[in-house]
Formats: sequence, structure tokens, C-alpha cells
Amino acid sequence: MPPRSGIDRRIFIVGFPRSGTTLVQSLLASHSALTSFTESHFFWKHFTRSPWLPAPVLKRNPSSRVREFLAENGEAPPDAAGWFTGKGQWSVRAWPLLPLQTRRVARQLLLVLDELTLRRGRSGWIEKTPMHLYFVPFLERVSAARRRAHFVHVIRNGLEAAASLHEASRTWERHYDLETCARRWNADVGLSLRRVGSPVDHFVFYEELTSRPEAALRRLLEDLGLEWEPHVIERHAHSAGRLVTGQEAWKTVGGPGARAPGAPARALTAEQRDRVKRLLRRDLYDEVRRRAG
Repeated sequence: MPPRSGIDRRIFIVGFPRSGTTLVQSLLASHSALTSFTESHFFWKHFTRSPWLPAPVLKRNPSSRVREFLAENGEAPPDAAGWFTGKGQWSVRAWPLLPLQTRRVARQLLLVLDELTLRRGRSGWIEKTPMHLYFVPFLERVSAARRRAHFVHVIRNGLEAAASLHEASRTWERHYDLETCARRWNADVGLSLRRVGSPVDHFVFYEELTSRPEAALRRLLEDLGLEWEPHVIERHAHSAGRLVTGQEAWKTVGGPGARAPGAPARALTAEQRDRVKRLLRRDLYDEVRRRAG
């Protein structure tokens, strides 16, 4: 069942991990018109991209993840979740029929977020999964025209971002070496660069957000068609506490001004810094800043 009415913004926060996506999410989630959730991972874990296909296709049934997601956020299943809980008229088919349900399942996942948002008395939601950067064109197409999706790209200096991901991933199942982090940053910022100029894509630079948080946030809210509310900065740490699960201890929720610039890179040796710098395409950062204004 579609939501009754009232959803006017679907906002996806995307970008290279450890670039400040959680900070931007918590700031926006403090706005009176918006709500947010834990990272859904709906699309990058359950849909696949291929150079031989024109669009992503469904590869894995997301039903178990939907149930986990609802539990993480303390929510009972809304009507739209019936697809994934076995209580609705439709259900997700078994393989090999999954790809045939790609668009329908994608839209149903968005409706789950819509209904949760209406239940909370808000008119817009924020979904933050950095890897959804790789699904931006697909998400733009499957989102309904009257609830047009917006994409907030968070960009951070490559050396700092790569060093931060390298350090944070020490506690993950896979520890990323510095070379992998640098190449991943090149790929991710390159994807964001391709979206510059789109009316539904907006860009936030970590360095500006941490040094001039009010100016950066005012501009982002204006781009999203939202009025400025001073309390978004004051309340963002409280918002962040609801958006981070117990398994995400590496995520920090301190205020923008509390974040010391340069700390991740200073933890590297001089040889490591030089090695990462040689791999990074730092011109990508400059070009995004130039073209995004």
C-alpha cells in the first residue's frame, strides 16, 4: 500500500567511507522536517551492477535485511514491509526470478522508508549508506517523480579519507591496506564528479563543514529546499546516537568543531603518506570543488 501523502523528499547521503557521511546525516536528521535511520545497505548488498547490463538487477532477496533494519530502528513493520515479512499480497520471488522483480522490489524498499517517515510525522527521510554512490542513477530512476530523490555527496581530502578508512577498517572483517583505500577514493570521487551539474545532486566538503559548519549547512539546506534551523547543529550529536548501531564503534558523533583536521594522516609514517599521495588523484578533489562551486 503506498503512503497516504506527505513525503516530499527522499535524500540519499553517499560518498567515500570516512568522509563525514555520518556527520552530515546526523545534522540533517536534526531538522524538523526530516528523519533518518541506521544504514540500510538495501541496494549495494542485494542488487548487482554489471558493465554488460544497462541497470542494476536484483541478485539477493533483501527480506532478512529489511527485518533486521526495522529491529535496529525499533520499528514495527509498516504496510509496505509486507512484501518482505510474508504478510503482503506480493512477495519476493526465488532465484532465478529475482532479476524480473528488480524495479518493483526497489520501489517497495523506498516505500518502506516512506511509511516509516510518515509514522514519525516527518515529510522527508535521509538514507545514508556510502556504497549507494554506485547506485545513484538507478535510485534516481526508481524514485517517484513527486517524491524526487536527492543525493548529497560528501567529499573529503583524499589523504585524510584514505588514512581514516585504513585505520577504521582494522576492526572490520576486512582490513583495507592504504593502496586499496587510495584507489577506492579515486573511484568514488570520480563517480561524484560525474554527477556535478545535476539538479538533484548536492556536494558537501568535509573541510568546509568542520571549519565553517553553519555556512556549509545553510547552503545544503537551501539546496534541498529546507529552511535554516539553528538547532540542527546543537542537536546533531543526539540524533547521531540513534543512527549508529552497537557494531559501529568506529563511527564518531562529536560536533563539527571538535574534529581536529589532519589527525588521520599524522598517524601515518612519512613513507606511508608519500606512498598514498603518489596513488591519489588529488586533481579530482580540486575539480569537484571548482565545478560544484
